[in-house]
Amino acid sequence: MLKIPPPILVIILVTSIYFSSYKLDLISIPNRALYSIIILLLGILVIISPVYKFIKSKTTVNPVEFKNVEKLVTSGIYKYSRNPMYLGMIMIIISTTVYYFNFYSLLTPFIFYFWINRFQIKREEVFLEEKFGQEYLSYKTKTRRWI
Repeated sequence: MLKIPPPILVIILVTSIYFSSYKLDLISIPNRALYSIIILLLGILVIISPVYKFIKSKTTVNPVEFKNVEKLVTSGIYKYSRNPMYLGMIMIIISTTVYYFNFYSLLTPFIFYFWINRFQIKREEVFLEEKFGQEYLSYKTKTRRWI
């Protein structure tokens, strides 16, 4: 199974958008750069909150070696999303999509979404079910995967 760390995948997709083409005006969006920056900053904020929560809970934020998870974090932003770090990452990709707005850039959030669900989140969920059992299953029924 491929194990590309999600932050590396974000870098690959954002960089590939940059090199894919020039900016297009598929739809004229006034202040497109401003919207892009706002989405980018929101994405960064959405990532910082869960990272802080993990550090405070003394558990790992490593998306590849999540075997070191010590605690199931379900408070804060985790009340609303089981995967807020990935939500923040897709927002960063969307910010780049908005800025460049070419045909390839429109595909990249979907590429990230399907990749992260198939190769990252499913593995994490299996691990969390095994490690935390009913506690995780209960959390899973109350909180959506994304938003």
